[in-house]
Amino acid sequence: MKRVSVILVATASTLFLSAGRRIDHPLNPRESHLAEVARLRAHFDSVDTELRARDVSYLSPEQRASRAKLIGWLRGYRDAGRFPINDRFANLTVPFFRDSQGTLCAMAYLVDRSGRADIVDRVARTRNNAYIGELIDDRDLVAWLDASGLSVSEAARIQPTYGPPPIVVSDPNRVSSNYALLSMGLGGSSLGTLGFNLFSPSRTSGAAGLTAGVATVIAGAAHVKDGGGDETVAKADIAVGSVAVIGALRALFTTRSAGSRAPAETSRREVVSNATITPDVIFSPSGTRLGLSLQTRF
Repeated sequence: MKRVSVILVATASTLFLSAGRRIDHPLNPRESHLAEVARLRAHFDSVDTELRARDVSYLSPEQRASRAKLIGWLRGYRDAGRFPINDRFANLTVPFFRDSQGTLCAMAYLVDRSGRADIVDRVARTRNNAYIGELIDDRDLVAWLDASGLSVSEAARIQPTYGPPPIVVSDPNRVSSNYALLSMGLGGSSLGTLGFNLFSPSRTSGAAGLTAGVATVIAGAAHVKDGGGDETVAKADIAVGSVAVIGALRALFTTRSAGSRAPAETSRREVVSNATITPDVIFSPSGTRLGLSLQTRF
């Protein structure tokens, strides 16, 4: 028995799984925003636990009552999930008292809700990105903290920072998912029938190869002007489909029907006993890609 393995490498990019999903995914703005919200909520959960566990027996009844009210407001702020967005500093993680859309940070929200919007407006106008520790020279803010039963260090713990906006990476080689799946199916069929038509041609394999090859060429022609990765894969589809068509025509014209085949010739012809198509990992300087490996035994 002779074993023949035909490895179909990634240059026939119809078979790239990376056509639809590259390893270096572009950042998704929505997913990045959701991750930031989850991070901030986890931060406020931690702060809430710390504030409630603190011994405040040294505070006056009025301070303890105000403090308890603020902690409740902070939990509501956390649950609402509407937090400032850092849309000004592309490479920095910084605090915001109030962002460009008017959304208040946690500390600004507590101060504002308590009736001291004047403090929030002044800080947002003059030192919007200052840390609480940098605002200890603001006498009104420090007096508000004292009356509220919060220390400067506790206010600093409440105040989070906000990351830069997500950078959307444009990948010129990216292929649309729908076309990637279509290309993989048609390209795999074309290459599979090509293996049969090369090693054990028959009228059946020829007809199947002709159908698959023509369909692959048509799919490629429909996307060849799309640009980017779609165009690259489309050109490969046309090439693979054309080769499959040539192999199919060869099988159809050179293979006689089973009824007219001479017994001696039939006995000499080996029949493919096994053919499999399996995924194949291809490593290259441009990245890791996946193709298909066609293996036939006859």
